[in-house]
Parts: sequence; C-alpha cells; structure tokens
Amino acid sequence: MILILLGDLFWLAVFTLSVYTVFRILKHSSLSDAVDSMKKKRRVRIAFYVICIYFLIGFVDQLKIPGTGTTTEFSPIDFFFQTYIEKERTYSAPWAKRVTGISEENLHEEINLVKGLHLLGTDVNGYDVFYTIFKGAGTALILSFGTSIIAFPLGVALGILAGFFGGWVDDLIQWLYTTVASIPWLLFVIAFLMVFGRELYWICLAFGLTSWVGIARLVRGETLKIKQLDYILAAKATGIPVLRILYKHLLPNVTYLIIINFTLFSSNVILAESVLTFIGIGVQPGTASWGVMLVEAQQELTRSPAIWWIFAGGSFVGILPLVLSLNLFGDALRDALDPRLRGQN
Repeated sequence: MILILLGDLFWLAVFTLSVYTVFRILKHSSLSDAVDSMKKKRRVRIAFYVICIYFLIGFVDQLKIPGTGTTTEFSPIDFFFQTYIEKERTYSAPWAKRVTGISEENLHEEINLVKGLHLLGTDVNGYDVFYTIFKGAGTALILSFGTSIIAFPLGVALGILAGFFGGWVDDLIQWLYTTVASIPWLLFVIAFLMVFGRELYWICLAFGLTSWVGIARLVRGETLKIKQLDYILAAKATGIPVLRILYKHLLPNVTYLIIINFTLFSSNVILAESVLTFIGIGVQPGTASWGVMLVEAQQELTRSPAIWWIFAGGSFVGILPLVLSLNLFGDALRDALDPRLRGQN
C-alpha cells in the first residue's frame, strides 16, 4: 500500500513538473514570438494536442489503485476497461456481433455472441484492442522519459564542458563520444539486455547510454560559438565563478537544442522499442507494448480468417499518430527556435 502511494506521488510530481515546465517555456518572453508563430499553424496545434493526449493516457496508466484478491494493484485504465468494457471469449472483429473463428455448427450458439461492440475488436484473450493500445502508451511514456533522463543530462553536461574548456577536456570528451558512436548500437543493446534483462529500466539505461552522443555534439558546437560572445568574455573578466557562467549564461542559450531534440528523440525511442520487440529482444513477454502488438499480429495475419485489426490498432492507432505528431512538432520547434532558421520563416 505504501509503495503504491509513493509510486502515485512520484508520477503526480513528474506530471506536475512537466506541465509547469511546458507553461514556463510557453510564457517565456524570449520564446513568445516562436510560440505565436507555431500557434498559427493548424497542423502544429493538432500535433501538440495528439502528443498531450497520448502522454496524458500514459501518465494515468502509471497511477495505481490497491486491488483485491489476487490482483495487488491496477491502474485507472484497468479499472475502466474491466468495469465498463466487456471481456469476450476470444477474438472478435471491429463492430462484430460474434467472436471470430467459430465453426459453422456452433455459429448460432448464444455463447458465441459478443457482450458488447468493440471499435477495434478484441485480441486472443478477449480484451479490447483499445485497452492494449492505452497500456502501450504507458510503456512509451516510461521509455521516452526514462531514456531522456539518462541521455540528456549526460550529453548536455559533456557537450558544455567540452565546448567551454577546450584543450585536453575537449579531446577526452570527443574521444569518449567517438568511441561510443563507433560501437554498433543494435549489438550493444542486444548484449546489454542479454546480460541485465529486458525490464523497462534496463531498456531505458541501454538506450540512454547510446543516445547521448548526438546531443553532446550539438551542444559542444553551440557552446564553442557562445563562449566567444562579449557577455561570456565579460563574465570571465569580472571573475564570475565558472559554474555560474555555465549554469546562468551557457545552459539557457542551448535550451532550444534540448527542447527540439527531446521531441525528435522521443519518437526515435518509441520506434526503436517497437523494432527491438518485433525482432524478439525488446520488452519482456507480458509487458503491454505496441511492439508486442506487432509481434502478435505477425502470427495472427496468417490465420484464416486473418486477424488484421490488432496490427492496424498497434501501428495506425498506437505508433503512427504519436510518432508523426512528435516529428511534426519537433520540426516546427526547430524552425521556430533555431537562430539559423528563424529569419527564414
């Protein structure tokens, strides 16, 4: 009970901090022009709303309610689907009135009638496909935030240090991220997960340890330019501590890179997890994931009649809208915030 409460408090804190950060960014005076230009584009607004919906579903799925009997805990999404959406015997097609795959002699038995209409049908266990999609949003949220918490602080810190200090510090950090970049990403992730396991936190760590290189290179290049500006040189001349210069003057000026890359990075993480799970090395069996839906759909498409709606739900309702929205929103952020492109819009 205490662990459930602590987990809920943690995710509520993460949600509150995320909302607060977004509003602070949107209301920041230096970003007001960029925000206004993005609001004028309808596709960007729609993409933002889609991202908010998916991540809100993911946050809700992380909240836990104490269960009864053999069920120790369940999320509000579990409660909703178990209470209001009937579970069927097995597969049922979208809007079907009977379960799928019943022989002709049993076709008219009352037991084969579905208990309710399902917009995207049900899976082999009789669960509504929307239920699996919603649970997959929770997994996508954990992977996106978990990987970012590891990759971004590491990449930003090393990038700023390399660009600001130069010399042997720059050489050492460049050698480090060149070495990491030279390791085949897929082989490293496979080896890492084979050693430590396929739980979500190990997947986040494996992704994070291999994903910080890109942001480190971008931040290093931006820092090399910023440190030559007059206000940085004046801060050095007046004896302001180095840590204060890095935190107060350099970090805010590379924030746009962090914001832009977070959206694009999240879409890459979601796709990477789906691909890894599809080839058998992603999340462990029993974890709700869009990649798991695609793995199950691979076998079910060969059935007669074909069970196509699980593939359609996982790919066209789960993965495609979120990844497409993240990429559209990320491109709009880049166009609005990148100083090199701002004058072209």
